[in-house]
Formats: sequence, C-alpha cells, structure tokens
Amino acid sequence: MNVDVDAILDTLKDGKTAKTKASLDKLHETLSAYFDSGARDFSITTIGRVSEEDGGVGYQSIRATANKHYRDLVEAWAAKAKTTTKKPPVGPPKRMSQDHQLLERIDDAAVRALFGQIIRERDRYRSEANMLKNQTQMVIDKRPTTYSEPQSDASVELLPSLKGICSDNEIKALHTVCTDEWLEKLGFQANKLGQVKDEFGMEILPRGFLTGLKKILREIDE
Repeated sequence: MNVDVDAILDTLKDGKTAKTKASLDKLHETLSAYFDSGARDFSITTIGRVSEEDGGVGYQSIRATANKHYRDLVEAWAAKAKTTTKKPPVGPPKRMSQDHQLLERIDDAAVRALFGQIIRERDRYRSEANMLKNQTQMVIDKRPTTYSEPQSDASVELLPSLKGICSDNEIKALHTVCTDEWLEKLGFQANKLGQVKDEFGMEILPRGFLTGLKKILREIDE
C-alpha cells in the first residue's frame, strides 16, 4: 500500500500552532531518516527515544492524550513501512508446524476447519497427558481389599465358664473326684498322666482325664 506521508503531514498541521507545526516537521524528518535506515520498529517507545535523541519531541509528548497528531504521523510512517506501532517480537519468527502447513494445502474451507479442530483437540489431549506425567505421582496399593485370618495348624477353642453351667454342688462333686481319698475309697489309683486304674490295673479313666479336670477346676476357683 502506497502511503502519502507528506499529504498526511499537511493534514495534521492544519489549524495547529506554529510550535506544533515545527514539532511535526521535525518528527516527520526524523521518521523519514529512520525509515530510510531500514529500521522497522515504529513503536511509540522506540520512536519517542529516537526523536528525542534527534532533538525532537520525546516519548512523553508523543503518548500524551492531547497530542494524537504525533501518534497519527508515526502510524502513517509505520503503515508505509508495512508494520504497526506495536513492539515487534524479539527473536526469529516461529516456523509454521507441519500440521499447519498441511492445512494450508487444503482448498476446501469447511474441510480445512474440520481438520484444524481435530489437530487442536489432539494437541490439547497431548498437553494434558504430558502434564499428568510430569505432575502426578501414581501410588499402587497392593494391599488385599479383604482381610483373611492367618491359617494356623493349632486351633484355640474358648470354653464357656463352668460357673454359668454347673451348680455349686456339681462343681464340688468334680473336686471330690480329683481327690486321692475318694479314689482310694473306691480302690482306684491315679498316676501322673491323669489316668485312673482299678486294683487289677484296668483303665477306668483315660490318660489326661484327671489332669484336665483339675485345670478346669483351677480356672473356676480363680
């Protein structure tokens, strides 16, 4: 686009004071030299610094609300340079990705828009997956969900108290059976294994009977 900056300058000077016209001419001269140098940073910050160094209006004067004519002149020169008054990005421009290069080859606008949406969705899911990989620590709980009691070869059976089952007379009778006097009266003999035999050596009560009975009675007495 061919921009006639001289014509724009004349329009901006129309109705202005002599001092403002002189400032516009000086800024116009500075912008012309800046343009010819090949520079393309026409941001207000940069032009304000360059203009002030050249003896013209500075950044504060150009950006002042009442001095729109200065900014209009800078914008005219920026348009002539095919740029804007925004600060250009620092560093080399980003290369177009391969996906977007492929999109540019699709002539049908509807198909191009559809594939563009698919690519954006893919990139979003990929970004979320990478975020989860970097920020989430996964803990796998290998503990059993149900508790099972450990198996043991020996089983323990709890017996109810005899005090709630036997009467006092019955408990007294059991004590009597365990006494040597009662056994001798019947002609029986008991050995250390808890076995009871008659006078002929015949087994009356098996091994462990008396010893087991005495243990039970001790539990009752405690």
